[in-house]
This record gives sequence, structure tokens and C-alpha cells, in this order.
Amino acid sequence: MKKILLLTLILTPFLYFSQANLDSAFVYYWEDELEGDVYYSTNYDMVIANSEKTKGAKISVHVNRDGELAFLTAKLIGLGNCVKDNEMIILFENEEKIFLKSWNDFNCKGNAYFSLSKPQLSLLRNNPMKTVRIRNGENYKSVTSSDFSNPNYYMEIISCIDRKVFTLLVE
Repeated sequence: MKKILLLTLILTPFLYFSQANLDSAFVYYWEDELEGDVYYSTNYDMVIANSEKTKGAKISVHVNRDGELAFLTAKLIGLGNCVKDNEMIILFENEEKIFLKSWNDFNCKGNAYFSLSKPQLSLLRNNPMKTVRIRNGENYKSVTSSDFSNPNYYMEIISCIDRKVFTLLVE
């Protein structure tokens, strides 16, 4: 019995951490030796969708050449191809919210660009997400979801950026 208990105590942390890190978000970098530039990319983008998977958005974090968070983009899918004045609302588990308004021009590619203020960035840095809504300002179609694989996505990405912990992407 003591052996089983000891084995359980030893293996439990390994099982927990292997499950907890299954959807961990991090930032890759790679160097263009010919141009002398460094590029950054997240290991995956956040996707929100309705339960039928007919409407949604792929939300990407963009990191500039200095390794700083530059802006967010959303590729709207099933919400109309032409977009303008788009909105993103993120509700956090502590019930605080951020409201983002897209700044890019009208386009028929479904692309929306969002900048973050320092207080908004602080909320993303320190709070797990509960619900995200994206609304197309052209036709007011929207998608709301609380079903995403990693509510700590932005916390993990921003932590990597803040600490300058990037993973080298090797060909």
C-alpha cells in the first residue's frame, strides 16, 4: 500500500503538468540571415466559433521586429466577407471586459485589426478569458463563444513577450 501511495504522489505532478501544458501558447522566432531580420509568430491562433462551427473568427497576435506585441487581427468567417468598424469584446473570469474597435479600412477579405491600450493589455496579461464576441460592423453579424481550448492564451503569449522567452523555429 505504501508503494502505491508513494507512486501516486510521485506521478501526480507529472500527469497534471502534462495535461496543463497540452494547449500552452508560446512564441516562435526565426532569423532571416540574408536580410538580418528576426520574425516572430505564435505557435497557434485563438479560434472562436459558434456551436455549429458555421461562424467564427481566427484571432492572431502580431509581434513586431523588436519582440513587442504590436496588435491583434481577426479573420472573420461566416460573418460576411465585407467588414468595417468591427468590434471585439473580451469578458474575463473576474467579470471585467475590454472593448476593442477595429482601425483598418473597409475590406472584403474579412480582416479586422485591433490595437490595445496599456490598461487593456494589462487585463489580457493578468486574467483568464471567459467569453469572446466578434461583431462585423458592416452588417452587425456576430459570434460569441466561451468554448475555447485555452482561457489563458493571452496570458501565456504576453508572458513570453514580456520575458523575451521565444522558441527558435528551425527548418
